[in-house]
Amino acid sequence: MEYYFITGTSRGIGKSLSELLLRQENTFVLGISRNQSIHHNNYFHLPLSLSDLKSISDFNFPELKEAESICLINNAAALTEINHLGKISSNSIQEDFDISLVAPTILCNLFLNQYQGYGCKRIIMNIGSGASQTPFESWATYCASKAGLEMLSKVIDVEQKLKHPANPVRVFSVMPGVVDTKMQEVLRSVSEENFSMVGKFIEYKNTNLLSSPDEVAEKLAHILRSPELFDDVTLHVKDINPKKH
Repeated sequence: MEYYFITGTSRGIGKSLSELLLRQENTFVLGISRNQSIHHNNYFHLPLSLSDLKSISDFNFPELKEAESICLINNAAALTEINHLGKISSNSIQEDFDISLVAPTILCNLFLNQYQGYGCKRIIMNIGSGASQTPFESWATYCASKAGLEMLSKVIDVEQKLKHPANPVRVFSVMPGVVDTKMQEVLRSVSEENFSMVGKFIEYKNTNLLSSPDEVAEKLAHILRSPELFDDVTLHVKDINPKKH
């Protein structure tokens, strides 16, 4: 059996990836999200908000017997207020970091604690962003949390190769590119005063430059199925071509 723990499964990339993986036989998906939109015999929904750090910390990854692979996909992220720093509420700042960085770090820690000794394939995939490397106006918390998540991934990789060279947990930080998600819809509705690049993001939509969540999910699934094909921790979906392998 292949097991996948995925955050943010109610919509967007998380939902598309979950539905794609569930088409395989012998696959079980546990989704962590406030709302449930997937109904499948092999899907279990955990209705948690990643901003509820107490509940996230209390979550126990189950003991899994006869597992062929176990994967954690930290997909959920937040950008609560799109505005310049100095004009954002403290509550929004805390929520963004809790959802986008603190909760994923806790889940990585719990995942490693539970499955480090397993002999099967184990993967942590953190969904990153080009914003981890490029500063975007009005995205302070998003850029900073994604940069933190990318560095977290690199640290885990160093630790795994140092302490468990024979059977490391693989870890990836994957940049999905510009995807047609709810976040993109919100970005297109922001005033130019708060986000001067709004016109560029409207153009992305009007000129069909946005990838679909399904397209991104196909490439993420390829990495999860064949991690041995990828040496780097940080990957970009534009460089992933399942048909070439």
